[in-house]
Amino acid sequence: MNRIHRMKWTRSSTLQCIHQRVLVHLGQVSKKLCSTVAYIYQALFVEGRDSDVTVVALGEEFPLHKVYLSQSPYFASMFGGNWKETGQTRIHIDVVDPFITKEALHTVLGALYSDEVKLEPLNIVSVLATATMLQLGGLIDRCCEVMLETINPHTALHYYEAACQYGDLKLKENCFQWFLVNLITYYSSNVEELKTIPISLMENLTNHSGLCVVKTEITLYILLKQWMYMQLHENPFPFDATNVVEYFSSRKGEMPLLLTELGSKYERVFRALRMQHLISHHVDVGIMLRDNIIPRSWIESVIMHGWKYTLMVNENEVRGPEECTDEEFLEIALRCGRFLPIKEKNMWRWTGFHYGLDLIMIADDRTVSIKRNHRPEYELLLSLQTIRYIIIRVTVHSLNQQKQITYTQTSGIHRLPLNKSEEIVLMTFPPDINFPLVLSANILFTTPFSDDWTTDSSIQSI
Repeated sequence: MNRIHRMKWTRSSTLQCIHQRVLVHLGQVSKKLCSTVAYIYQALFVEGRDSDVTVVALGEEFPLHKVYLSQSPYFASMFGGNWKETGQTRIHIDVVDPFITKEALHTVLGALYSDEVKLEPLNIVSVLATATMLQLGGLIDRCCEVMLETINPHTALHYYEAACQYGDLKLKENCFQWFLVNLITYYSSNVEELKTIPISLMENLTNHSGLCVVKTEITLYILLKQWMYMQLHENPFPFDATNVVEYFSSRKGEMPLLLTELGSKYERVFRALRMQHLISHHVDVGIMLRDNIIPRSWIESVIMHGWKYTLMVNENEVRGPEECTDEEFLEIALRCGRFLPIKEKNMWRWTGFHYGLDLIMIADDRTVSIKRNHRPEYELLLSLQTIRYIIIRVTVHSLNQQKQITYTQTSGIHRLPLNKSEEIVLMTFPPDINFPLVLSANILFTTPFSDDWTTDSSIQSI
């Protein structure tokens, strides 16, 4: 995880020119260039020979040379303009970025005397911060390359925050994608690490249609509940799930937590939950009512809409989602998923009431399929309509040991007619796909709910 990366970071021709000029001054022209770098680094940077300027920062003094410092636009502007530091031999740098450390300053200033720099994931954010202050574009690029290669559970949040602060959109996007795939699969078994995730990031993740929700939406709700518990307690360690249940259930009869001053800052995160998919199982509803986190009005409104649609299915008035754009689908569809650890045949269903549809997912080492299960002995519980429609998108991510995404494949959005007992292949894998896989599905069974029941043509005609 903390492997040292040795990387060329600057244009060698520029540095070689500086080296040759310095060697003439030092009387060492006969030295081979391959040994010049090590010699100059040791003699000029480490030992500070013939220094013509001293840089003072974070309580440290660095005896350096303007000819090398001028590779940095920060110093080049300082030495070449009408600044008070232009003619000074002692320069004080006021470091305001808390990420910049003495060690990072040593690394970055030393890099100006060498064409190679050692970058370690443990301190690379500090190096990036220092390189940003000194406007060293080449070193900034190399830092970001290493960070992209080393996103993992121990670095993802630190890298994400650095990418936000220093404006690296590619790094930010890759870190965010890592969280989308790993939020539930990793943090559900490493709950104590949830405390570090800030509210703003959690809100963005919970809102995102690409969030890999393993099992169903209730899994995400439970994760958010644990996360909020960790946030509300200064020292919640060691983590115990029993304490979480007792803490929230002890508030029975009080105002829902999200409506209190204490819980209001988490409201937007919980608002991003897809409530219509949290009421499809009586156990899930019971959990939410017991916890008293979410206001009952949120739950009751979607129950009314769900009951309306159930009656319409029962009367054969609807057979599935209609008039739904791709954007609407991604905003409201059921988010569900499964972790596939090895190459073997898997069959499963996501529990809950799905308006008379019993859908079975089938995955092996080559394909992912969906089947409308319709066994005669269960007909009283199932929709009797010959054809039912759904909208579905399936995405799979292949992960390595560091939980990094090595391969992604999506089925695209499909509007499927499903006959009784029909099975449809949604995706075919390439032969060399590597397991484990995280399978994420978005499924829509109904037309987007309307807030006004009286808009139905069946009502207007009476």
